[in-house]
Amino acid sequence: MNRTEGETAMLFSPAIPTMTLLAQLIIEYSTLTKKKPLLLHVLVRAASLVFVYGGLFLLNHYGVRNYAVYYLLTAAYVLACVLLFKESLTQKLFLYFVDWGITSFVSSLCGWIAYWLAGGTNSESTIRYALYASSYLVIIPVYLKFWRARVKEMLALFQKGNQLYGFYPVLTFVVFNILFGPTTKTHTPYWFVIMVLFEGIILFSYYLLFSQIYAVFNRMQVESQLRNTERFVLLQKKYYEQVDSGIRGQREQLHDTRHHLVAMASLLGAMEYGALGLYIEQMLEKTSQPYPKRYCKNTVANAVIGGYIKLAEEAGIAVSVELDLPENLGIDDYELCTVFGNTLENAIEACQRIPPGSDSHAKRFIGIKSKVDSGRLIFRIENSIDGDIVMDQGLPQSSKGVLGGVGLASVRSVVERYAGCLSLEPANNTFVLSGVIYP
Repeated sequence: MNRTEGETAMLFSPAIPTMTLLAQLIIEYSTLTKKKPLLLHVLVRAASLVFVYGGLFLLNHYGVRNYAVYYLLTAAYVLACVLLFKESLTQKLFLYFVDWGITSFVSSLCGWIAYWLAGGTNSESTIRYALYASSYLVIIPVYLKFWRARVKEMLALFQKGNQLYGFYPVLTFVVFNILFGPTTKTHTPYWFVIMVLFEGIILFSYYLLFSQIYAVFNRMQVESQLRNTERFVLLQKKYYEQVDSGIRGQREQLHDTRHHLVAMASLLGAMEYGALGLYIEQMLEKTSQPYPKRYCKNTVANAVIGGYIKLAEEAGIAVSVELDLPENLGIDDYELCTVFGNTLENAIEACQRIPPGSDSHAKRFIGIKSKVDSGRLIFRIENSIDGDIVMDQGLPQSSKGVLGGVGLASVRSVVERYAGCLSLEPANNTFVLSGVIYP
């Protein structure tokens, strides 16, 4: 049996496919989010196993040694992955084929090493199986401990980029197997080096791809933070201008009080009661000048929340407020503005997207609740929405496109920085955002 025939024979034995499948399942279930009941997972996986291994048995029985047919059979595993997890189609395909591409490289690498170690003896397959199994005993623990969190982050960033990138690992997988798969007929050290360099280029291209996506997303976060800062400063400036105006008005009223009392005493002494009543009414009108409402004791939160409440009310949105926030919350002022500013801005935008002619338009509302309890800052923002909300990676899909939704991502970052938790629940034409922060 020559080298190519031996390689193909090993591919069609159950050992290599089984080890590859186990590695892929561990990576899938530790990285992706399950969306189906456990029983359905078991049934779908069992059906895919029966399909693939039954196909392998039939191919072996009829002497078919075409590896392309084998790869067509394993499409059942791809369909199972697409069906059973919550992530987007491109995210699942990206992870699956990156994983499959790396396992193909590891398999080829072990095959070459086994070929050289066996020196033309019949022990090549045994050596290859041992090397292949041993490699995953190292790769899987390292992935779970060091790479898994990074891969999840990259998948989340990937979803915010061009979805066509999802087909890139499919192409690299096909090209790699054409050049270095079971049909490879050149087995020299030179060709081995070419294979390693090719895989290195693929991995480096992944690094460049995600670096670019991360740079774009990071730039958008910085721009969003600058816009938020400008908005928060403007709201605080308007609030303090209102406070200053109110204080000046009170001082003027106090200064003029003695003159008003003298005038009223004169009218009373002259028994000109009609003129006295008219004078008092004029005084009451002057003293009813608007003064900025105080929603809570925390000055920063009061300024930001008050500013957005005014914007909501000007847009015809009903607002209910229950705030109990002390002056010193133990949270950075900017981060406090980030939490309330972004959530209220999103709530107002959601209400404004409700069509004027709909039944829900007249019932638009925003409910704001927050308090400090047992050292925890608890907040809840509820608002009207138009129809269903599509969730993506635990956040509502932004109406601004795949690179939108930076505001809520910033809120989540603040919450997680204080070891808190964030919950987002769309239901019955309302959207509820609640969170807990430990200052």
